[in-house]
Amino acid sequence: MINFLKSMSFLVLALILQQTLVQIIAIGSIKPDLMMVVLVAVSMRYGSVVGVFSGLTIGLIQDVYTIEALGANAMAKCLVGYFTGLLDEKVIKVMPATKVLFLAVAFIVHDTVYGLAAGFHGSMFFQALLNKTVPSGIYTLLVGSLVFYFLVAPSRAEA
Repeated sequence: MINFLKSMSFLVLALILQQTLVQIIAIGSIKPDLMMVVLVAVSMRYGSVVGVFSGLTIGLIQDVYTIEALGANAMAKCLVGYFTGLLDEKVIKVMPATKVLFLAVAFIVHDTVYGLAAGFHGSMFFQALLNKTVPSGIYTLLVGSLVFYFLVAPSRAEA
């Protein structure tokens, strides 16, 4: 329960920064997804159970803002939170540099699930993937690599 509360405090902070700071550092319509960075970091730190509940909670909060695709964010973030937490918890322990690769895969999975759940199909789906996901994904990976390096890197006591 403590881990869930810690993760929710990080996710609420990321939500506040997503709505304020990201608007300032956006390059045109390309914005980093701080929510995804923090969700992957929290899931890898505290495990799949905290990841799935954190993804569900923050996804439902984001769905309030995008009412036309109600439930799409919650479903996509639940899947990302669960599988990134499960991968790091049960399969392998990885260095912070490798976590950026997991973030890239999580970002693509999230946007694919979200796009399909929101009703994007055919050429509209692939156009959204190329025009929104790829540029935002690259920007998110740059931000995520900084977060993983400075904030999620294991301390010398853990290593």
